[in-house]
Amino acid sequence: MKRFSILFVLLVMTAGVALAEGEAAATAASAKPLSVHTFSFKYKDANKAAAMIKSLMSAEGSVSIQPSTNALVVTDRPENLKTITKALGDFDLPPQTFHLVARIISAGREANGARVPDETRDIAPKLQMLGFNSLEDLGSADVTGAEGGPGIITLQTGFRADFKFGDYDPASDSIQITDFHLSKQQSDQLTSLLKTTLNLRLGQTYILGARNPKSPRALMIVLIARK
Repeated sequence: MKRFSILFVLLVMTAGVALAEGEAAATAASAKPLSVHTFSFKYKDANKAAAMIKSLMSAEGSVSIQPSTNALVVTDRPENLKTITKALGDFDLPPQTFHLVARIISAGREANGARVPDETRDIAPKLQMLGFNSLEDLGSADVTGAEGGPGIITLQTGFRADFKFGDYDPASDSIQITDFHLSKQQSDQLTSLLKTTLNLRLGQTYILGARNPKSPRALMIVLIARK
């Protein structure tokens, strides 16, 4: 019994030493010196840069925005600063040019069978997944613009879309399309149909739905962003 007690004490002491070593290692890791680096931006906004690097920072890291110089002061571990430096280097590039391809399609559900014109056959399978089997192409446009610049789409069928090319995110390979506003000219009245902001991954097809209050059919807006 005495031998068992001694063994138990030894086990407890060993566990205590292991726990102390673990705590010491954690304390040493958290006690690593932090480094400070200032990043100045020539093309992009420092506020957007600060939001972008939040997920790359450690718990001990901090960031300070300097609006007057459009700069960030980042404090973090050296290994984190290496990752942050690369990410911000990829971010602060001259405005890039992008294309936005937009199509407007009138879509309905017909009980008498599908009606799919040749010009809509490429998009028909995606719309059929939404239950639409009667399609009509109302026009398309390919608009070119640079980050931060405006974009306007006008179609002969009376549809118009105003928007702004936002920032390109290299991490997700996506471009933000801000303040996308679709409207239609009907007689002397401009009817607003859709307002939204989107993040479009390059090369992927996005489909938005809008209801035309003067039609029983839905409007499908098909968007593809490319470089």
